[in-house]
Amino acid sequence: AEQLIITGQLTDQCVESAVRDAADLGYLVTLVEDACAANSLECHEKGLHGCKGFCRIVKTEQVLQELSNSHEAGLLSSPT
Repeated sequence: AEQLIITGQLTDQCVESAVRDAADLGYLVTLVEDACAANSLECHEKGLHGCKGFCRIVKTEQVLQELSNSHEAGLLSSPT
């Protein structure tokens, strides 16, 4: 399955909708929680809660490490 990394604004609106749609389409979704924002911390946390079960939720540092490891292992190609 294809993988998708999602970041953006607003966590409780557009981001949550994108996560759910992508999961419904069969993507393996990763949501980067510290690369998303909402109008308040409460709204941000509500959006993250609404995404549970549709994606894995991680921090930027973890995504960068995973991408670096994948590139070093030859699992990712360099951008052209």
